[in-house]
Amino acid sequence: MQHKSLDQQLIEYRQQRALAMPLSGMIVWSLLFVLSFVLPPSQLVMAVFIGTGSIIYLAMGISRLTGENISFKKSAERNWFETVFLAAMGMSFLTFSISIPFFMENYLALPFALAVQTGLMWLVHGVLAAQKVAIVHAIVRTLACVAAFMLWPELSFQIQPLIVVFCYGFSIPVMQRRWKIQQNLCASN
Repeated sequence: MQHKSLDQQLIEYRQQRALAMPLSGMIVWSLLFVLSFVLPPSQLVMAVFIGTGSIIYLAMGISRLTGENISFKKSAERNWFETVFLAAMGMSFLTFSISIPFFMENYLALPFALAVQTGLMWLVHGVLAAQKVAIVHAIVRTLACVAAFMLWPELSFQIQPLIVVFCYGFSIPVMQRRWKIQQNLCASN
């Protein structure tokens, strides 16, 4: 088996579509927004934990439709930059340890904390994929979530999902336009 150079792996990572994860995040946070109007707080808390924890699994299913085929490959078969991104995802999930005691003191803090924490991986992806929109997504999402929680903590279950969906709404089209341009350039060469 021949190993690819890091330069080649970076090129391949940057050519990936990277649509499945944001689409699954947008679906989950949209569903959480809708559920915030019909579920009692005790069930909303469970929905937020389960929903945010299942984004990667939904992305694995969606990736079959987008042609990305996300899976947990053996590390020897995985692109090194995918490994770095998975580590960033792991970091985001490890920060749930901050959310749990925070939420136990104030359940309204849960959507705020998880909206920020699950958005952390956007910064790493943006740097690795050289996509400024992903970096902007992480920063805007964090600042908007903090501001909303400071101003309207009682509306956290409605506003936090709305902020996240809004951020996906501007990020996904930009990322897809960039990917299509890349595909056209590759086809013309």
